[in-house]
Amino acid sequence: MTTADGLWRAEMRRTYGPEGVLMYAYAPEGQGGLGTPLRRSYEARRVAVALWRHERHRTQRSA
Repeated sequence: MTTADGLWRAEMRRTYGPEGVLMYAYAPEGQGGLGTPLRRSYEARRVAVALWRHERHRTQRSA
């Protein structure tokens, strides 16, 4: 998850500058356009977060 997040953050900075994450993280601009490197990194991050949450909840239930 940290790798995917880091790649997305780097792409946000490349696309929108040093304040890109702060300004656009929760806006549609944070997802990027279809087929762009920003969209690919956003989707990888979204999947990584979902897998992390699933694993965290699974582990908490079994404890």
